[in-house]
Amino acid sequence: MKNKISTTFLLGVAICMFQPAFSGNGETKNNSNKPPQPFQFAEGVTMRDYEANTIVLKLKPEYRNLAQKNSINIAKLTGILSEIGAQDLHKIFPNHTAPDSRTPTDEMGHKFADITLIYKLNFTKGIAIEKAINQIIATGLVEYAEPYYIYHTFGEATTVEDVKNTLAAFNVNDPSLGQQYFIKKIKCPEAWGVNTTTARGDTNVVIGIVDTGTDLDHPDLKTKIKYNYNDPINGIDDDHDGYIDNFRGWDVSDNDNNPNVDNTTNIHGSHVSGCAAAATNNGVGVASPGFNCKFLPIKAAKKTTTGQIDNGFEAIVYGADHGCSVLNNSYGGPGAGQFGQDIITYAAINKKVLVVASAGNDNKDIVNYPAAYDYVLSIGATDQNDNKSSFSTFTNSVDVCAPGTAIYSTVYPKTYQLMDGTSMAGPITAGAAGIVKSFFPTYTGMQVGEQLRVTADDIYGVGSNKSYKDRLGTGRINLFRALTETTSPSVKMDPLKVTDGNDESFAIGDTLIIKGSLLNYLAATKNLTATLSTTNTDVTILNATINGGVINTMSKFDVDNTNGFKVLIKPSASLNEKILFKVSFADGSYSDRQYFTVIVNVDYINIDINDVSCTNTSRGRIGYNTTNLSEGGLGFNYNDTSSLVYEAGLMIGTSSTKVSDNLRSSSTASDTDFKSVQAVKRRIPTVKSDFETFGVFNDSGASSKIGVEVKHNTYAWTSAGDRKYIIYEYIIKNTSGSALTNLYAGLMVDWDVTALTSGNNKVGADVNNKLGYAYATTGSKLYGGVRVLTNGPFLNYGIDNVTGGAGGFDATTNFTTAEKYTALSTNRLTAGGTTPTGNDIMNVVSTGPFTISSNDTVKVAFAILAGDDLADLIKSSNNAQTKYDKVVTAISDVKLVNGFLLKQNYPNPVNAANTIIEFNLPAKAQAELSIYNTVGQKVMTVLNSQLNAGDHQVNLDVSNFNNGLYFYELTTGNNKAVMKMVIQK
Repeated sequence: MKNKISTTFLLGVAICMFQPAFSGNGETKNNSNKPPQPFQFAEGVTMRDYEANTIVLKLKPEYRNLAQKNSINIAKLTGILSEIGAQDLHKIFPNHTAPDSRTPTDEMGHKFADITLIYKLNFTKGIAIEKAINQIIATGLVEYAEPYYIYHTFGEATTVEDVKNTLAAFNVNDPSLGQQYFIKKIKCPEAWGVNTTTARGDTNVVIGIVDTGTDLDHPDLKTKIKYNYNDPINGIDDDHDGYIDNFRGWDVSDNDNNPNVDNTTNIHGSHVSGCAAAATNNGVGVASPGFNCKFLPIKAAKKTTTGQIDNGFEAIVYGADHGCSVLNNSYGGPGAGQFGQDIITYAAINKKVLVVASAGNDNKDIVNYPAAYDYVLSIGATDQNDNKSSFSTFTNSVDVCAPGTAIYSTVYPKTYQLMDGTSMAGPITAGAAGIVKSFFPTYTGMQVGEQLRVTADDIYGVGSNKSYKDRLGTGRINLFRALTETTSPSVKMDPLKVTDGNDESFAIGDTLIIKGSLLNYLAATKNLTATLSTTNTDVTILNATINGGVINTMSKFDVDNTNGFKVLIKPSASLNEKILFKVSFADGSYSDRQYFTVIVNVDYINIDINDVSCTNTSRGRIGYNTTNLSEGGLGFNYNDTSSLVYEAGLMIGTSSTKVSDNLRSSSTASDTDFKSVQAVKRRIPTVKSDFETFGVFNDSGASSKIGVEVKHNTYAWTSAGDRKYIIYEYIIKNTSGSALTNLYAGLMVDWDVTALTSGNNKVGADVNNKLGYAYATTGSKLYGGVRVLTNGPFLNYGIDNVTGGAGGFDATTNFTTAEKYTALSTNRLTAGGTTPTGNDIMNVVSTGPFTISSNDTVKVAFAILAGDDLADLIKSSNNAQTKYDKVVTAISDVKLVNGFLLKQNYPNPVNAANTIIEFNLPAKAQAELSIYNTVGQKVMTVLNSQLNAGDHQVNLDVSNFNNGLYFYELTTGNNKAVMKMVIQK
């Protein structure tokens, strides 16, 4: 099974998506000192995948004493809830208690889930659900806020002809057994014949069926329901569990005690019930793998829907609380959030339940949820010949397969039918799991799942299955082997952590360390080895093997910086490259595997050391790496708010036909003029501030190129008075071959300053302080702004981002090149309409015009700021100006000696195989460039040549240099200039 950590984890600026095996810890990073990530929908999610105008949130535990059943007594949060029109706020699980803080984890180190602070609400204001969610996140009071996801079933009727089989081993007398090939395929008769008691199931082992309901009167089902004799149907909650008359299960969606399917169009759950637990050897109808195990019907579909699971997670909690050892979930979809993971963790870790879920019927290499959550046994489907079913999803997160094609089982009303789907493979596996739990009663749910997984039959040699290698799990389940083969271990690396031991940017030249723990769930290992591999040639594995040796049952072996895997990122790695790794486990005849992905050479860096946090990218965008939220970035946050900006970045223009940027051009598209030359890196050690980045891009992607190359730097400080801004500096070089005139450079920002809608902002300007700003007219009424720090004119163009433009140009559908140049080169000091509440706004803060000779440069710098009010914003902007004047510009990046210029190499520190050194000679001269170590020894003569006057560039190969401090020296005659260079590969 897989610890399918399918949500995205940010490690510094690198993203790691772990897909190790089922037995993972599921623990996400939760650093309360960092702003929460803004919400965004995952790829593939549509409106059918979540409940309209509905939000689920989890309050941070430090506010527990303010959390009531139907209210949260925190003014900051209730104010936001009021503004979005929140209704019916309520705890989803009001009768539960939080885990004991003295024992926060299970025996394997998995953290228990706290579901006591999870609320659900509806909102009535006509705003996008993303806006409403991000306003709740912006309070800093919640662990998460997200849509309430709904799912759809993975099964449908089939017209495949009946598949006959003959029976061996323990013979049962169900007359339709000949139509159930899967019973023999997974070796049920042989398993049932192992002994006469527990191998046929324990009636105290209950399989929960979370689905569209069941057929309470079906002759093959009604005797198998786990009846609650402590609460007979009498109108009283006799067992005091909060549910009146839940004698034969519960309908979670309609909140009543009738879990029967509603009609003949919604029979899915009745078929699934029989796949897992139809009465066996009763002389009626069909058999099931679960034999004597009981099942608990938990209906999670409203009467008004067909094939839609509305309340699956509440149903999972109900089943976990009401004695289920196994919970089957034959449904799913692309929607994923921390709420779902919390519920799975509660069932699997807190309650030791095996959660089984169908992988999906997409016939694609994709993930569906809940199957892809941590601690879920994900099930793919096969046919009667062990081929992958034509419809079955296949992916590295699938744990195991089971028959899912042409499955004959019970359906409402009191009849039988063939159906196809991973919806059928799931409950067949769940029924088998019930037998394993009966046979090994001390096993936890995860051990039951692992036992099925490690004893599955390898089917990769069947038909075309080899083309799905490792994406059908360990094979097709074999119940007989699961009961009789007990010598295999089952080892997973969990947790699995990736670090570079430094800035966590996973850059070219970095050595990654992969560490964590090797957990063993089953029989003790004797001489375990774990080996790391990849087919990707852009990394070199330096340490490929971990020797785990002997790891006892339910024990672990720690992997640290010393004995962990080590991987070098090579210069050939492309930007944002996903490296798929495989960990192979071996111990005698035991072998297993686990996959995870690391994204390396990321072309953006998050800056989050003070009260504002922001992202610098390699292509001139600020806040987000691509169009709002889609590929990483913090936005621009202040004091743990969600982002105050929707989109931001640099624009450079010389005319109404030539503006270069990577910002929106229309409501659905963006310009891609800037291309990275040197991906943004963090400078370590810093030279001028507490956090620095640098990089280079040009406008080679523009259809009408200006011809510029831009070196960019960012600076941030932690000192008092300097915590509310980040400085962005651009050195713009003219590479066009001729002089550039009328050049303006500025930052465009689409502000959403804590407004519930984009219609609650205004733009203003403080010309004396060269500050353009925006502020919210509702809610917290914060301010955000941009100040020009370099010499030159200040311009601020406010844009009313509304139809018609409110007196300016209309950028709502098309933001044209001419409009961009207008915004760069002219003033419109205010925006936001004439009403007190304002509207959706943007502004462009710029400076210019400049004339730049060929190969010459101009430097422009801006501070992007946030504040509690305008006075606070102005104060911080003045502090930024002081820092820039007295620190940034006072520490030179160049050495000027008697007319010749030696520049700071880049990148510096050097974390790649090469670095660039530039210098300028005022006249033709014999020039020598040499490298020295810290004790004055010459390491290399880079060049010693007669050179012409002008700019020169040297690409220095440092691949053979050791890490450390060096000096490079340029001499011409009696003139000498020296600068420092740090190599940190």
